[in-house]
Amino acid sequence: MITRAFDRSAMSWSYEMHLQPMLSASDIEGLPFGSVFGSVPAHTVSKRHAHQDGEMFIVLAGKAVVVLGDEEREFGPGQVVHLSPFGFHEIRNTSDEPFDIVSIYWEHIPSAVAALEQLPPRSQLAERSLVFCPPPTPNGGLHLGHLAGPYVRADMLVRALRSMGRDARYVTGTDDHQSYVAAAARLRGTDPAEVATAEGDAIVATLRAAGVGCDRLTRPSADPEHAGRIRELFSRVTASPAVTEEKRDTAYCPTCDLSLHQAFARGHCAHCSAPCDGEICEACGRPNEARDLTGLRCRICGTPAATRPEPGLWLDLDAYADQVRDYLRESATAPDLQALAERLLDEGLPPYRLDRSSTWGVALEDGQTLDAWADLALTFLDAARTESEQNGPAKITLFLGYDNSFYYAVLLPVLAFATGLAEFLPAAFVTNQFLHLGDEKFSTSRGHAVWADDALAAAGPDAVRLALLRQAPEGRVTRITPERAGRLTQDPLYRGVQDWLTGFAPLTQGSGGRVPGTGAWTDAHREFYRYLNLATRQLDGLLLPESFSARGYVSQLESFVARCAEFQATEEALRKVASLAEEARTSLALAYLSAKVFAALAWPVMPELAQRTWDWLGLPGQPVREADWSFLPSGTSVTSDAPGLTAAAAARAGGRS
Repeated sequence: MITRAFDRSAMSWSYEMHLQPMLSASDIEGLPFGSVFGSVPAHTVSKRHAHQDGEMFIVLAGKAVVVLGDEEREFGPGQVVHLSPFGFHEIRNTSDEPFDIVSIYWEHIPSAVAALEQLPPRSQLAERSLVFCPPPTPNGGLHLGHLAGPYVRADMLVRALRSMGRDARYVTGTDDHQSYVAAAARLRGTDPAEVATAEGDAIVATLRAAGVGCDRLTRPSADPEHAGRIRELFSRVTASPAVTEEKRDTAYCPTCDLSLHQAFARGHCAHCSAPCDGEICEACGRPNEARDLTGLRCRICGTPAATRPEPGLWLDLDAYADQVRDYLRESATAPDLQALAERLLDEGLPPYRLDRSSTWGVALEDGQTLDAWADLALTFLDAARTESEQNGPAKITLFLGYDNSFYYAVLLPVLAFATGLAEFLPAAFVTNQFLHLGDEKFSTSRGHAVWADDALAAAGPDAVRLALLRQAPEGRVTRITPERAGRLTQDPLYRGVQDWLTGFAPLTQGSGGRVPGTGAWTDAHREFYRYLNLATRQLDGLLLPESFSARGYVSQLESFVARCAEFQATEEALRKVASLAEEARTSLALAYLSAKVFAALAWPVMPELAQRTWDWLGLPGQPVREADWSFLPSGTSVTSDAPGLTAAAAARAGGRS
C-alpha cells in the first residue's frame, strides 16, 4: 500500500503557490496520471500559466476563484474543476485562509492537438488595435539601425492586421522635448525648436519613404495645445503622496552653467561600466542619476562634472512597485523586458526626478521644465486616451527598444496609475535590441552608419524592409556588414520571388491570359492546397504580439516562395499532356492562387511588390489575407507581364528583371 498525506512542511514553492508531490508513474508503474497537493496562501494569486496536459482540481479546503481563459468561478470544498489543455489558468485567493487542492494531470496528445485546432492564431487577434512606437528623437536623421528596431516591424503588424479585416492604427511621432534635441541645438549653435522641426520633418519623410504609414503623429513642439494637456495630467501626478519636493545634489557643469542630465551627461554606468549618458544605461537597461556615473563629464564642453544642490520633484517609484508587478504579470512581455523588469523590481525602484533645470520642454510653475521622459509617458497616455475617445477602445501593443524598457515598463505604468489612466497602458510589449553595423553599434557621432534615406534611394523600400526584417534584433544583437548593407537587393527572397513570378509569363501565354477554373485534382494538388492554408496559419502565429517574430516570418515566407516555385516547376510536364487537361486546369488555378496568397502574406514585408502582384491578378483594393483561401474566379484576366521588378527596382538590382 502506497500512501501520501497533505503536509504543509513538505511543500515547495512553485507556480507562485505551495506544492507537494502526491502520486505519479515513478511511484506506481503504469499510473496514467500525475498528482500533487497544492495550497494557494491567503490573499495570493497563483501564476498564470498553461500546460499541454489536461488537469483537474479537487478542492480540499478554502474558497477561491479559478480562472480559465475568460471564465472565472468560485470553488469550495468538495468541488471539482477540469482545465483543458493549453488553457491559461490561475487561482485567485482573496480570503483569509489557504486554498488547498489536489491537482491531477495527464497527457493526451490528441486532446492537446484538438485544443490547438480550436484556437487558431487569428482568433486571438483583437478586432481593434493601436500599435505604438516610441517617437524618434529629432536630433538627426534615421539610419538603418533605427529602422530595424520598432518602426518597420510595427508597420508589418499593422499591415497584416488590416489585411485580415482588423481595425489597426499606427501611432508614433517625434520626441521633440528630449534633452538630446537641446544638446544638439547647443552644439550647432541654434534653437532647439528649429532642430526639432527640421529633423522631425525629415524623420517623418523617411518613415513614409520606407512604407511606414503613421495614423497619428504626436509632434509636441508643433502642437500649441500640447503643453496645456500635459500640465493637466502632470497636476494629477503631483497630487500623489508619492511625489515630494526635495533639494538634492545634482551633476553640474560650472563652465557651461548647465545642469547635467540625460544627453548633457557622459560617463560610465556604475552597474556595468559601459559608456553611459545620464538617467539610463542602454547596455544593462538600469536607470541612474547622472551624478552617480563614473568619469562624468559635460557633453557640451568636456569639463569634469561638479555637483550643486537643486530643488526638484521626486516620484517614489517603489510606492507603486506592487501595482507595476501585477500589471506586467498580466501583460504580454518579451522575455528580455520581463527579466529586466523583475530584476529592477527585486532590487527596489529608485526615486525619479520629474522636473529638470532646463529651458527646453513643457514649462512648469516653479520655473523648471517637465522631465523629457515624463513628458513622453504623459504624451503616450494622452494619445491613447484620445484615440479611444475618437475611435473606441482598442488593444494597445507597444514596439520598443530594450534600452527604453525602464521608461515604458516602469515609469509609464507608474504615471498611468498616478493619473488614473491605467486603462490606456499597453497590453503587449514587443522589444528589440540593437542592429550593429559590423561589430559596432550604429553611431551618428562617429559616422558609423548607413543612412536610411541613402539605402532607400539605392535599393527601394521593399529591399530595405526585407533586409531589416530578416536581420531584426529580436531578443539579441544582430549584425549587418557594410558590404551586405550595400547589396540589399541581393537578398535571396527578394531575388527568388522575382524568378518565381517571372515564370508566370509562359503560363499566362499558354492559358490565353485567363485564369482557369479547377478541374480534376491529384494528390499533389490536394496537398499543395492544404499547404497554402497551413502556411498561412503558421505565419499568422508569428504575428501575435505575444509571439511576434519578423525574423521567423521572413524565413517562413522564403520557404513559402520556394515551395510555390517547386510546385510550378514540377507541374510543368503535366500541363503538356493532352489527356490530363482537366488536371492541368487545377494545376494552373493553384499556381495563380499561390500568387494571390503570396501577395497577401508578403504585403506586410514587401508592400510594393505585393500590391503589384495583387493588381496583376485583377483583385481590388489592398491585399486581403483570407483564413481559408478561395480561388480566383474562372476567367480572370491577367497579362503576360509578370509583376516582377519595376524599371527603377530593376536598375537598382543591376538591370535584372
